[in-house]
Amino acid sequence: MIIGIIIMAFGFYQGFSMNKEKILDFVQTHPERFDNESIENFNKKELKTLEAEHIHHLLEQTHNRPWSALYMAAFYFTGISLGALFFLGIQHAAQSGWSIVVSRIMEGIASFIPYGGALILLILIFNGMGVVHMFHWMDPSLSDPESSNYDELIANKRPFLNIPFYILRSIIYIAGWTFFMCWLKRLSKKLDKTLSLKDHNKLHDVSVVFISFFGVSSMIMGWDWIMSLDPHWLSTLFGWYVLGSYWVSGITVITLVALYLKSRGYLPFFNDNHLHDLAKYMFATSLLWTYLWFAQFLLYWYGNIPEEVAYFMHRAGQYNYIHFLMLIPNFLLPLLGLISSSAKRKPKIIITFGCIILIGHIIDMYNMIMPGSVGGFYGFGAAEIGSLFFVSGGFLFIVFRALSQMELAPRGNQLFHESEVYEYPF
Repeated sequence: MIIGIIIMAFGFYQGFSMNKEKILDFVQTHPERFDNESIENFNKKELKTLEAEHIHHLLEQTHNRPWSALYMAAFYFTGISLGALFFLGIQHAAQSGWSIVVSRIMEGIASFIPYGGALILLILIFNGMGVVHMFHWMDPSLSDPESSNYDELIANKRPFLNIPFYILRSIIYIAGWTFFMCWLKRLSKKLDKTLSLKDHNKLHDVSVVFISFFGVSSMIMGWDWIMSLDPHWLSTLFGWYVLGSYWVSGITVITLVALYLKSRGYLPFFNDNHLHDLAKYMFATSLLWTYLWFAQFLLYWYGNIPEEVAYFMHRAGQYNYIHFLMLIPNFLLPLLGLISSSAKRKPKIIITFGCIILIGHIIDMYNMIMPGSVGGFYGFGAAEIGSLFFVSGGFLFIVFRALSQMELAPRGNQLFHESEVYEYPF
């Protein structure tokens, strides 16, 4: 974390040290990152005219970069925790037996939700206060009919996209997820003492309620926290696409933590049969993410409506086709590496492809967040690396601290013995 803070601080310094002259030099040096109209303006207009029309917006984008990097890291690791909590809720609701031996790992990973959520909320509040300008729609002049910056489309979205309601929704998401996380952990711990069938059934009932809440909140959260970075674009599928990304990441981290604890002797009841099933979910959710990626892209490609394809054209042209290249670590490599049943039982293979998947979904988060907040001033430098180090350090500290404070064998659960003796039948 300390190394991350130092590197991140240097990234903030780099972002805020950009001035008008540096911005002009950057745009002229990297014209492919900016649209043709802007390039023409930069080449032909005097700096004074350029300042009035462009510099302020470009300065905001350069200053956004370190904040966007921190936001990306916070969302990525909070999403992993959410994915783990969602997977835990599914296991309890389905009365699944095989997964109980790793249920405490899911609880430990989910423990990061309030911390990551607080960091996200802090960045959102800074945006609402005007300290940061990642979300373009938060500019009040865009909904003022008397302003030269008036944007009718954004103004029409103001009943939903307004700062007080937006922050309130964000608080509800984080508070709701934290509430259910604590409730499920408390019931699970209580079961170890009571061995009560009533408490076991209550764990099921609470999980069902949580899944219902999560199904709605995760969908709207994807619109709010990610899609609204590109306020002129919309997709009703986008919330599920975002969910697909952090769900596969969450399951992958569950698997890697289980393998680590097994190697250290803390999880003796975890065996190749459990690993095989977790690897199947890694494989399946990678394909689910790909299906959502393809379903969303295909409809817009087929329709070919300028307002709809702008999202993809921006990422294809200015971001060097990152939207397509990320299919390699997120779909192609997991497909080839994990399709074999025997490969799913080999820890080294799972660790290798697990790391590939996690890196691939960092690229996915980058693709979703950076184009709308920093435009052509993108890169992967001190701000991004420092933020990932900082948040990942906090994530690992909180997760392993939570795991160290709980009994890793949930022997009070009625299905624990079934999970211990579970054997994959094929």
